[in-house]
Amino acid sequence: MRAEKSFLAFGFVVVVAFSPGVADAQEGARGMTRARAIEIALEKSPLLQTARHRVDAAGAGVDRARAGFLPKLNLSESFTRSDDPAFVFSSKLSQGRFTQDDFQIGRLNDPSAMTNFRTILALSQPLYTGGKASIGFEQAKLNRDASAQGLDRTRQEVVFHVARAYDGVLLAQTDLEVATAAIQAAEANRDLASIRFETGLVVESDLLSADVRLARLQEQAITARNRLTLAKAGLNDVMGFPLDQPFDVTDRLTQWTARPQELAELERLALERRPDYRRLGFEEGALSRGVGLAQAEFLPTLGATASYELNHLKFAADGRDSWFVGVAFQWNLFNGLEDRAKVAEAQARFSEIQAVRTRMASRIRLETKEAFLALKTAEARIEVAQRAVGQAEEALRIVKDRYEAGLTTIVDLVASEAALTQSRGNLAQALYDHNVGLAALELAVGTIGKESF
Repeated sequence: MRAEKSFLAFGFVVVVAFSPGVADAQEGARGMTRARAIEIALEKSPLLQTARHRVDAAGAGVDRARAGFLPKLNLSESFTRSDDPAFVFSSKLSQGRFTQDDFQIGRLNDPSAMTNFRTILALSQPLYTGGKASIGFEQAKLNRDASAQGLDRTRQEVVFHVARAYDGVLLAQTDLEVATAAIQAAEANRDLASIRFETGLVVESDLLSADVRLARLQEQAITARNRLTLAKAGLNDVMGFPLDQPFDVTDRLTQWTARPQELAELERLALERRPDYRRLGFEEGALSRGVGLAQAEFLPTLGATASYELNHLKFAADGRDSWFVGVAFQWNLFNGLEDRAKVAEAQARFSEIQAVRTRMASRIRLETKEAFLALKTAEARIEVAQRAVGQAEEALRIVKDRYEAGLTTIVDLVASEAALTQSRGNLAQALYDHNVGLAALELAVGTIGKESF
């Protein structure tokens, strides 16, 4: 009995350990790299799932359009019972049951009710559709290609959002580390002020100033801790995890390497690579085919038909068969100017997409320029912030030595410590802005992907 309980317990542990929720928890527990976060988001993102379904639907649209070239085969079965003279007369002929007695006037005018089961196997094949089948097929393929480009752009946006959210966690974590280090420095300054106050070297205001500074830093640490919690929830959101999913980031907030490129080359590359701009190109082509479809309404159509028919008195019983083949020609000569209106509508939609694409090209150039300049600004800020941190560290060391020697006041010491804390925070923010700016530039150009990180 004890062995059985142990086996059941082991089975329960195995099932729980391999359940999706626990697997996700284990994923976060062993550390989350930026690359792994991107992989998870590309797998779980609802936005990508929506875009994939859109591509599947467009692919089915191609199959539907291809059906316009193929024959159609239909089977029908009908049951009719009536004493209508025309129906009885034709049904007897169709069933092969007509006799000489059926020519009597009384039977012709007032026949008995009759039943007819009719089975028809009909085949139709379009021979000429005025180009509708081929144009519709081309249009469906262009719509499918447009959806595929939309999927690529959604994938790029997901990668960008994850990279930004991940570095947002790194920034919040760095801010908390800066606040913690500042608290430790403030505690040391307070201890120093306390010793000097107890020995009568400074007045009580020095000790109070140190206490005030420590309290402010503790408040900042609380705020930084909350920002870290929110940043992790934001990363969970873009990865498709529950907002409170625990994880630890393993990367550090460092400066990404940017490959030097000229703005003009980036703008040219963006117009060549941006999936959303290429999607508009496919949509423009599809709407151009739409004009052709509307114009095809003025052309005739030609189709072949064939059928095999059985008429019998009882269902599934032997009956008389017949067949026919034919060719049908149809030409719409006038339908109240509806076809002309369809052409005008299609041409207007085509002109609209052309204007949208022109506007999109200008917007892409602007987005690329904004991201390029923002990245350059962030690079310069990093250099300035790094120098400021070094200068603030040296200034704090000098002021602290002077305070210990009684050559300066607590105000100068607190100000120097605050300047160092601010410089470290500025450096972290500059690193974050640089990394996000680089990702934004790659997004604007259309080259961002999981391999970018």
